Amino acid sequence: MSTTIEYIKNLRAETGAGILECRRALEETAYQYEAALVVLRENAAKKAAQKENRESGQGMVEVYTHNGGRLGVMVEVNCETDFTARSEKFRAFVHELALHIASESPLWVRDADVPAAILNEEREKVTGRARAEGKPETLLTRIGEGAVQKYLNKTVLLRQPSLRDEPVTIGQMVSTLAGVTGENVAIRRFVRWELAETAGETSER
Repeated sequence: MSTTIEYIKNLRAETGAGILECRRALEETAYQYEAALVVLRENAAKKAAQKENRESGQGMVEVYTHNGGRLGVMVEVNCETDFTARSEKFRAFVHELALHIASESPLWVRDADVPAAILNEEREKVTGRARAEGKPETLLTRIGEGAVQKYLNKTVLLRQPSLRDEPVTIGQMVSTLAGVTGENVAIRRFVRWELAETAGETSER
C-alpha cells in the first residue's frame, strides 16, 4: 500500500492529475509506474485538445538573454485568466520554455507552422539521395516521410524533448500545465536572436 501511495504522489507531482485518475491509471497498467505515467500524459493531451478552442487572452511574455547578451529569446505563452498568468507554475514554465528555445533553437511552434515547400524540399532531398544509392522505388515514399518526421522532430518546438525531462516533449509539458490549471494553455509565438551568427526565427501561429 505504501508503494501505491508513493506512486500516486509522484504521478500527481509529474502530471498534475487527480488522486483517483492516478489510481485508475495504475490499476489499468497493473501498477507499472512508467506505463501509468504514459497513460496520464495521453489523457492530459486529450483534455488539452478539448480546451484548444477556448479563448486564451491572458498570459505573459518572457525575455531571456544569455552569453553576455549575445543570444536572446522572447516567447509569448497564453492562458485564460490573469490568475493563472500570475501563478508560480505558469511563470516557471514560461521561463523554462525560454531557456529551452535558447538551447535547442527550434524554428516553428507547431507542425502547421512549417511551410509545405520546406517539407517537400526535405522529402525530395532524402528520396533523391536514396534513389541515387539504389534503394527500391517501393521504399522511397516511406523514406521520404521518415525524413519529414525527423525534420519536424528536430525543428518544431512542441515536438522537442524538454531539457528538464528528456522523454517528455514540450507539447506534453503544455498539456500537463493545461491539466493543472484547468485552462487552455498555448505557446503563441517566439523569436530567437543570435548575434553575428544566425538570424532569429519567429513563429506567429
